[in-house]
Amino acid sequence: MIKFFRKIRQRLLTENKFSKYLLYAIGEIVLVVIGILIALQLNNWNDTLKERSVEIKILQEILSNLEHDLVEIRSDIGLMDSVNKASEDIIQFMKTDSVPSEKFYYDVAKLRVNPHFDPNKSGYNLLVSKGVEIILNDSLRGSLSLLYESLYTYYYRYEEERTQFKLQEINPSLLQYFEWNARPELLFFGHYQISSSNYLMLKRDANFSRLLYAIAFDNTLVQNRAYRVKSGIESLIVEIENELKAKDVL
Repeated sequence: MIKFFRKIRQRLLTENKFSKYLLYAIGEIVLVVIGILIALQLNNWNDTLKERSVEIKILQEILSNLEHDLVEIRSDIGLMDSVNKASEDIIQFMKTDSVPSEKFYYDVAKLRVNPHFDPNKSGYNLLVSKGVEIILNDSLRGSLSLLYESLYTYYYRYEEERTQFKLQEINPSLLQYFEWNARPELLFFGHYQISSSNYLMLKRDANFSRLLYAIAFDNTLVQNRAYRVKSGIESLIVEIENELKAKDVL
């Protein structure tokens, strides 16, 4: 093809058809420019396809992560329900019963339960490394930031405060009255026993009763935040599924 164009140029010059040569040269330049533009367009198109492929891959991984997170946060909420119920039952039991029961010990074991939400962020971390602008949907991009940068972050702080409360207040009080026995086969990994004399002291200890109310109160604060996280996860799952459906992936 190059030889063909060269022969045409040489013939025009030989025949002294300069005006035709000039028009030909301009036409050749135009063709070259058009070829370059087409190549750039094809290159941009390929880059766009690659970016959309990466976007879909990231959204699919985040969706998988969120489904895992949803199972975990629902389980944590259930455990917090158990802690609240145990606090109430212990308060009532100490008002009416003079001898500890296995149910009482089981409820005491729940007081040390400290659910820890450990979200899987592999998909979101990949998104951050690639650049969040790879997500074209502005609304979805905002929802991702809200969940991972706000809801998850604040929930972690609530959990940390509860952990400190258990370490500084709950555990020392339980150690004051109960013997702790490791029982890995049990649901909460421990069995707590108390002597008759210590049980009588416990029943008269107004501070311990206040502690039980404080446990339920503190636990409820964390649980309310957990419900917000759960709602955020559920909403984001729907948004991602809709986005993938729009891209004909689901």
